[in-house]
Amino acid sequence: MSTAALSDWGARAACGDADPELFFPDSGTPAETIAEAKRICSECPVRQTCLEDAIRRGERSAICGGMTGAERARLCKRPGQRPGKASPRQLAVQHGSYLLTGLVEWRMSVTRLAEELGTTPSSVYYAFLMLVPAAAGQKRNKKPSAIETLLTTSKECLKTLERRGLSQSEIATVLQSSQSIVSACLAILRHREEAVRRLSRNGQDGMERLQAEELRIHLESGVGLNVDDVIQVAGRTILRMHGEGVPLRHIAAELDLNREAVRRAYRQMTCKQGTAKPLTQNELEEAA
Repeated sequence: MSTAALSDWGARAACGDADPELFFPDSGTPAETIAEAKRICSECPVRQTCLEDAIRRGERSAICGGMTGAERARLCKRPGQRPGKASPRQLAVQHGSYLLTGLVEWRMSVTRLAEELGTTPSSVYYAFLMLVPAAAGQKRNKKPSAIETLLTTSKECLKTLERRGLSQSEIATVLQSSQSIVSACLAILRHREEAVRRLSRNGQDGMERLQAEELRIHLESGVGLNVDDVIQVAGRTILRMHGEGVPLRHIAAELDLNREAVRRAYRQMTCKQGTAKPLTQNELEEAA
C-alpha cells in the first residue's frame, strides 16, 4: 500500500486520538485494556481496511482492525498443511476464495500467502490460473490443465447440469470427463464466484480486478518468468536501486519479485557477451 493511500485512511482511524500504548499489548496487559482497544476499533470507520493492511504486512504485535496478532494468525491459519505439500489443485479446490482474496483484496505477496497455506509460490500461481480465466484476448504460455480446459469449454454446462440435480458422476458421463475433474471444477467455480462477489464493490468488477493482478502474481512467483516482463514492469527501478548500491537480493525482496528473475533482468539490461558493464551517470539519471 502506498504512503499516500495509508495516510488517507490512517487519518480517519478512530485510534488517532487514543493512547497508542492501548494497541500494543504484551503478555502482562490486562484483559480490560485489550477490550478497550477493541471497543475503539469497533467504532472505527476504516476498521476493515486496517485489518486487511495488518494481514498483508504480517503485523504481529499491534491490535489492528479489532484483532490481536494472535487472533489474526488464527484467522489466516489453514490447518492440516505441511510446507511444500499442498498442490495447485488442492489450493484451488480447498482454499480458492481465500487465496484470491488474500492476493487481490489484502495485497499479500505470493511468498507470504504460500507460507500461510503451506505450499510454494509456484503452486499459488498455478492455483490462481485454475481459479481465474484469462482476460479477453490474453494468451497464456502455460498449457492448460484438464481442469482449466473443462472450465473454459463447459463452465455454463457444468452449472446447468448441477442445477438440474445430476450427480457428479452423471455430469462426468455427459461431459466425457472424470468425476474427480468435475468435482474439482464445481468447487473452483464456487470459490471463483465467492471471490468475485467480495471484490465487486464501489463500481469495480471483481473479475477484472482478479485478471489485472495476473502479471504481478506471475512475477512474484518466478514461474517460467519472461525476463522482458520484469524489465517492462520494474527495469528502471532495478537499475536505479542497484546504481545506489542496493544488492540485487534486497531489490528482489523490496519489489516482491523472484530473486533469480531480477538477476537475469539486470544482466540482460547491463551485459554484453556475458560481461557486466558499470552503469553510466546518464543511465542512472534515466532510471531515476
